[in-house]
Amino acid sequence: MPFILVIDDRPAKRRQYLELAASIEADVNIEGFANPRAAIEASADMPPDLVILGRTMPMLNGVRAVRQFRRIPECENIPVIFLVEPNDLRLRFRAMEAGASDVIIDPVDPGEFQLRARNLLAAWSSIKKTQMRAELLERSLTAKERRYRRDLRATRNSLRGIVDTVPAMVSVSDRDGNYVFVNQYMASFYDRRPEETMGVPILEILGKSQGEREIAANREVLKGAGTLNGYEEDITDGHGMTRTFLSTKSALRDDANRIVNVITVSQDITFRKWVEAELREAKNAAEAASRVKTEFLANVSHELRTPLNAIIGFAEGMSGDLFGEPELDRYREYAGHISESARHLKAIIDDILDIASIEGGRLDVLESEADPASVVWATVKALEGQAAQAQVAIHVESGESLLPVKTDEERFGQILKNLMSNAIKFSPEGGDVRVEIVESPDGGVCISVQDSGAGIATEDLPLATDRFGQLVGDPMSDPIGGMGLGLPLSIGLADLLGARVEIDSQKGKGTTVSLVFPPNKLARRGRMAG
Repeated sequence: MPFILVIDDRPAKRRQYLELAASIEADVNIEGFANPRAAIEASADMPPDLVILGRTMPMLNGVRAVRQFRRIPECENIPVIFLVEPNDLRLRFRAMEAGASDVIIDPVDPGEFQLRARNLLAAWSSIKKTQMRAELLERSLTAKERRYRRDLRATRNSLRGIVDTVPAMVSVSDRDGNYVFVNQYMASFYDRRPEETMGVPILEILGKSQGEREIAANREVLKGAGTLNGYEEDITDGHGMTRTFLSTKSALRDDANRIVNVITVSQDITFRKWVEAELREAKNAAEAASRVKTEFLANVSHELRTPLNAIIGFAEGMSGDLFGEPELDRYREYAGHISESARHLKAIIDDILDIASIEGGRLDVLESEADPASVVWATVKALEGQAAQAQVAIHVESGESLLPVKTDEERFGQILKNLMSNAIKFSPEGGDVRVEIVESPDGGVCISVQDSGAGIATEDLPLATDRFGQLVGDPMSDPIGGMGLGLPLSIGLADLLGARVEIDSQKGKGTTVSLVFPPNKLARRGRMAG
């Protein structure tokens, strides 16, 4: 139902205009006002569909009323019919300029008035429908936009949540060298929060050296390289700790296919690099052990074959009368050679069995109190023959008084025999071996054996102490001989006795090997003379 507003301060004219308004359509809602200001206030609360306005009103003339009417947002486009007298052409133009939709000459022709009014109402009805559709469309678009923005925000949050769970540094930087996105992992790596990195220059986050390297790599991508795949780099975190990362960079393009950003993904491979290094080291160690064992087998073959050949040769010669008629003195000498070779063979086998027993935890220790000086002198006496044959002199120096040690005296002597025997073998003719018995710096007992040989290079010490190690690789051409078991066996026995073996050697300056008993291995009773 159209709502028509009639405004005129003249009662007769107002009644006339009300009757004309009622004739426009069968079902209309009409309201008349004498006061234009009251009509304008009412229109703000309930906008009409058509306004019929007389020309003269003392309190507010018609032209000014039109202007004020148009200032109301709800009435900006509502049709207004302005009624003027026939001879007032100037007022007609003023009314049109003020915003009147139509100007009709008064007295009016009812038919013309009805036609014009109906056309204005029809046009306004069409405008209202269009406005309603536009408003509905706008509301729909606004709702869709809100949903789109909400969905986009949710998607971004979900994406950030996913990226934040990735165990790698993920970042996006722009062409100006600023970060536009940093995931939680990377922010924590640099002791920051993600929101603190937005728009921050790369140099400020990474530091000068690392940042310049990052910018240079980004520049390659921005120039059109597209992707930098899988390159390793060392990156220092916010606490100064450096780790190794495997990084990949890719270009991000806009709708015009222009590169606008660089995305970087860096995965921490520090542990992987450590494992690779450990595997390489283990492989090298295994290969070295294999070589050492091969050399050991060659050594043991030679060492076992030599006394066996002597035993077999003398035995066959004696049994087959190859040496002529049996002579007691000669056969006694040959029997001595057989006995010596057999003892040497037994010593080799005993050393091998001792090492196997130590490794298997099956070697028993019979602890008693032993005087270090007495054990040293007994060992020197046992090796007099070897020293004389090698033309090497043994010198012993002992402290004034030392406590006895709680140890297995037989194994103690075995260690000293190995150390002194090695010292004799590695000293040249005319050289000497010095044995010193002193109190160690920690209050224990130290027995050191020093040779006058060529010494051992620092890098060769691990091989010298290995249970299969020997510094000379070819046993057939080795003038010293031996299987390389003496020093490793001594180290194992010392550990079993609660002592330790220390080695001090330099190439060209000889070797000193010390057997050290700690204070807790000393017998706490009267001191004994050295």
